[in-house]
Amino acid sequence: MSDVAQVMGVSTTTVSNAFSRPDQLSPELRDRILARAAKMGYYGPHVAGRVLKHGHANAYGVVFMDTLSSVFDDPFKLQWLAGFSDEIRPAGASLVLMAVAPDLPASAQALRNTLVDGIAVTWATHPIMSMARSQGLPVVAGGPHGTCYVTIDEHAAGKEMGDHLRSMGHDQVCIVTGPVAQAVSEPTISAWDQYVADQEPHGAWPRLTGLVEGLQVATSMVVQATHWSRAAGAAAATAALERFSHLTALACVGDQLAVGCCDVLRSRGVTVGEDVAVPGFDGTIDAQKHDLTTIDARAREQGSRAAQLLLNTALQPRQAILDHSLALRGSSQGLKLRR
Repeated sequence: MSDVAQVMGVSTTTVSNAFSRPDQLSPELRDRILARAAKMGYYGPHVAGRVLKHGHANAYGVVFMDTLSSVFDDPFKLQWLAGFSDEIRPAGASLVLMAVAPDLPASAQALRNTLVDGIAVTWATHPIMSMARSQGLPVVAGGPHGTCYVTIDEHAAGKEMGDHLRSMGHDQVCIVTGPVAQAVSEPTISAWDQYVADQEPHGAWPRLTGLVEGLQVATSMVVQATHWSRAAGAAAATAALERFSHLTALACVGDQLAVGCCDVLRSRGVTVGEDVAVPGFDGTIDAQKHDLTTIDARAREQGSRAAQLLLNTALQPRQAILDHSLALRGSSQGLKLRR
């Protein structure tokens, strides 16, 4: 900037304003300064230097445990990101997508290599949250964890879905869930009691326990899919149908899993909703498209509220539990009359 200022015959402050405070200069002077700077090979202050000087990056990270490619295949995450973006764009802030494995080394490396003013985590827990807090960064969790989070009452939502299935007369139910953290190699099937014994509480735990409580079926079975995706839901449904011949419902704790289950049932000539019920969870656009009964988890509103809490660290309350709703559609209708 000093070199440009000397050549232009202006102060260094004037050159700085041309890049960062254009309202302080006439358009004609700013254009001349920028043109001369570009000719000299200077295109503005380095972002890292600006962060060191001002103490903020004007950027916010969103952490996912999945690969970023899988994020773009997930309607819930896309709706969440849309809500987040709606809030940070008017503030002139940037969005940084961070795919971080749920372990301490990956979390530490991500924080070392990324310049952000705060992070939001779309799952309930992740090691990066405590590490970021220790560095003074504001953190918003996607579940009831820590001092700042945005979620729905997932246990109550799961119970509402379970109550619905029980009211329709379902007593042969297989629950379909995804992996706890990272993808697994093949679907696994276990009784609910065994699943509880084998697993540590995780992000989907509240919706699972609520669902089982609402079902009131002592012999509930659980299929753990290899991923939270449509293809993994199809593989899980195939495994369940091969093991159990008299299922009345595949209760999925994610819409993508449910869509995959519907794919397999329809390919076998099974009428979804009348022969086998397939509810989902999340309330995505895909749930509407495929006529899924689901829990509307207000994805876009969750993302919007998370961004508000990061942008304004004085905003209260810091723990937001949004309303959810049970959207009844064709994938779980008709069984009560049929039975």
